[in-house]
Amino acid sequence: MSAQFDPNPHYALKSPPQKLLKAAKIAVAIGVVCFVAGLLIDGYGKRIRVAYLTNLVYFIGLSLGGLIFACTLTLTLARWGRGLKRIGESFLLFMPVALVLLAIFILTGGLELYEWYTHPETLHAHKAIYLTAPFWMARLFIGLSLLTFFAFRYLRISLRPDLGVAAKKLNGKHPAWWNRYIKDWTTDEEEIEKSAFKQRYAAPVVCIFFACVLTVSIVDLVMSLSPHWYSNMFGGWYFASCFWLGMIWVGIYSVLNRRWMGTEKIFTPTVYHDLGKLVFGFCVVWAYMFYAQLLPIWYGNMTEEIGFLIVRLRLDPWQDLAVLVALTCFFIPFVTLLSRGIKKMPMALTVVLLIPAVGIWLERYIVAAPSTLMDVTSIPIGVLELGVTAGFVGGFLWVVTTFLSQVPVVPVTDPLMNPHPDDVHVHSMDAHVH
Repeated sequence: MSAQFDPNPHYALKSPPQKLLKAAKIAVAIGVVCFVAGLLIDGYGKRIRVAYLTNLVYFIGLSLGGLIFACTLTLTLARWGRGLKRIGESFLLFMPVALVLLAIFILTGGLELYEWYTHPETLHAHKAIYLTAPFWMARLFIGLSLLTFFAFRYLRISLRPDLGVAAKKLNGKHPAWWNRYIKDWTTDEEEIEKSAFKQRYAAPVVCIFFACVLTVSIVDLVMSLSPHWYSNMFGGWYFASCFWLGMIWVGIYSVLNRRWMGTEKIFTPTVYHDLGKLVFGFCVVWAYMFYAQLLPIWYGNMTEEIGFLIVRLRLDPWQDLAVLVALTCFFIPFVTLLSRGIKKMPMALTVVLLIPAVGIWLERYIVAAPSTLMDVTSIPIGVLELGVTAGFVGGFLWVVTTFLSQVPVVPVTDPLMNPHPDDVHVHSMDAHVH
């Protein structure tokens, strides 16, 4: 029988790793400098805006994908990954930052990437109604803001029992903002039960908004770069890969930060084995949804659809990048995650997870960049583009790490942190015998 979860060591707040925070802040500074430099260099404006847009799409999806991973654990009453739930929830804290970054993108000329904005006369009448700057901005900000609002409501419900019980354990030595979350506290048992009940009803709402809002948002942010091309599965492909991306980063972050979070005994090889199987499954889902889009477009061979694929799959310099995307998003993780042993070795699994984490970024880039950068002779990813990417990564890690240092890093009051009393735990023949 697995050991019972002991919440006592996890009520205390953890000191964030100062080296990580310092590196994250330096990365943010590099990103700002690279973005400004790219805007000022003649002929570089489109390249740097495309890189910025790629990172914006990537990290909006990651921020919300991590939360949806936490919601999925709630909806399925999953015990195996319950300890990972708070890390997934923490990713949401980047969404307010992402909304500010979206505003910066627009204010610094981001709309100049879009043909429907620079040459509205080329649009068909029905698309000209939909693709106008005010309507485009309203859809993005209203949709993403509403999704963020409901997501934060879910986060508040999830945090309340942990913060309330932890505040008592810490004898009032907790951040002042906790008091807003634990106002009108009743009894511990009642608050824990009430939170579990509310989470089961709030999580489906967040998931539905996630699918609907991200479908509309990716059409506006990326598909409209090529306003005459369309794919009915594009939105579903995006939000499904965001969920996949969220669980990938939950795995990476939890392994690399187990020591300062004090979760070595919670995030066991068994947990990572289960997470690895889930990542493997969604690797196949990503490939299936890509092929389901590719097949009808390729064999339909209609001019307004097939051109989008030909540019990316058959023309230089993009065809080499397309091969790399296929390798990093499907073939390499598929082959490596067939191994049971790799999934049970946290550091080895992390190395594997980093491959699709980069691959999804490249996929976001190759979908967006050729629509705007039509005259390049080599893949336009240089020092400035990598610098902007480093800035986004640094900002994300800074926000997530700061938040996790101010709350219990695992859901300490969640009854599902313990194994089910009726579960039978079978050990392999080669298990260590005491």
